[in-house]
Amino acid sequence: MAQPKQGKKYRLNWFRLVMLGLIGYFGYVLYGQYTELAAIRQETAATRARLEEVRQQNKALQEERQRLTTPAYVEKLAREELGLVKPGEVPFIPAGRN
Repeated sequence: MAQPKQGKKYRLNWFRLVMLGLIGYFGYVLYGQYTELAAIRQETAATRARLEEVRQQNKALQEERQRLTTPAYVEKLAREELGLVKPGEVPFIPAGRN
């Protein structure tokens, strides 16, 4: 009499399970580092843009400082912004629109 074939028992392969776990862990760590590096790159780009903006502002302020050393520019500012006039001059005030 022949015995009926029994299904092959599935045996757990510990080596494969451990390797799969290690691959999953390293994948998780790699993904975390990638997202962190992406955030750092984005922050670096924003910081560089801000630095360029501040450099341009600094250059404009230095040019303004240089212009403030000329008497003609100081007189122009005093007349336009402060409404000052020289002695003997009559200030001209334009009428507003109705």
